[in-house]
Formats: sequence, C-alpha cells, structure tokens
Amino acid sequence: MAQINQMSIFKIATLSALPQFRYQEDQIAILERDPILGANAFFEKLLRTQIQVKGLVSVRYRQKDIENLLAEEIPEKMRFDPFYNLWISDITSVCEAFGELVESPTIAFSLSTERECRRYHKDNVPLRLLLTYSGAGTEWLPDYAADQYAYENGLPNEKIIKAPEARQFMSNWDIAVFRGGPRGVLHRTPDPALTGRSILLRLDHEDFWTSVMKNMSLERSGVI
Repeated sequence: MAQINQMSIFKIATLSALPQFRYQEDQIAILERDPILGANAFFEKLLRTQIQVKGLVSVRYRQKDIENLLAEEIPEKMRFDPFYNLWISDITSVCEAFGELVESPTIAFSLSTERECRRYHKDNVPLRLLLTYSGAGTEWLPDYAADQYAYENGLPNEKIIKAPEARQFMSNWDIAVFRGGPRGVLHRTPDPALTGRSILLRLDHEDFWTSVMKNMSLERSGVI
C-alpha cells in the first residue's frame, strides 16, 4: 500500500493481483505498465476512426464477446493488423481480472474515443476500471488537494482544486480502479482529451449497464 499525504493507494505489480483490491480499504488501485511494442503506430492510425462501443461482456466468453463488439466499430483493415490481436488479448486479460474483482460473470464494457467528464467527480458505482490506451490519461486529485465542500456544492473545478501542482495523471496502459461513493477519488477527463481523441476502456459491474439501459428505456417511453 502506498500513500499520498494520507491517501491510501493499492499499488499492484501484476494484473493477477487486481482482484485482491476487494479485500483492501484503499481508495484506488493502480497497476503501472509499459505499452506493448507497436502500440503507438497502431493507435495513431486507429484514432482516425471514431469509436463508441458499449455492451456486456461475459467473463467466460470474454474474447469472443469483445471481438464481436469491436467488429462493428473497428475498420476491417485495422483488424488485420498484427498488433490488433495483441490488443484484444490485453483487453481480454483486463476484463478477466476485473470480473474476478467484482465477482460477476458479466461486466459492463465501454471503449470510446470521445470523453466528456469535464468536472471533477466521484463515480456512483462501487468500483470502476479506467485504462487509457492512447491519448491523455485520467486526471485525479489526492484528497488533500481537493475541496470536498466545493465539490459537494456543485462549484466549478477552479474551486474544487486546492493544489493544482498535486494533480495526478494516469499514463497510457496503466490501469486504475477507482472506488465510488463518499470515499471515492475525485477525477476527470484531462483537457487534452476533451478537445482531442483518445482511447479509453471503462469497465463496470453488470448492474451499471442494467441500470443505464433501464433508464434509457424509461426515457424513450416518456416515464422519466
């Protein structure tokens, strides 16, 4: 366990250790990784395509489900690139570890080149995994650098952040699992990713997807 001015961070060395986070009380779990050789060239080409993939992934059949979801968005030429299978393999491994962490046979899957979380916020879910494969990584604040009163009262970022120099940024390929709720970590989409494209993988418990789809259905029916 690491700390940033009293804030607890669960630092792990391997992806297989990620499920251990459920037994910890730390606010965030972080796995630092190096990009796979060939990633920059592949994603430079892929970022020419807008990607917005959302769906459910069975942990048991994760690779097949992921391939089916991405087949609808990733250009065929990119899917024949030798690096594509390496990328799919990595996503598959991350989904397996997250599924074990949240103890769910199915997880909510999102992969997107567009990000819009401008304001510092805490997720309204128990655990959320964020992994930026390309572009600016997630920005987050240690507790001491954030004004919780300003956040809770809807004030803008300029009022929430007390120490701009304390901001933390996830690097490409690093994995972070954020706790949500009152003990959650304030984080946001960094400015470069608001105006430019990046590739962000987001994983949630399947309950998140069920809730989102239910609300969308109610909105379409005019109930809410």
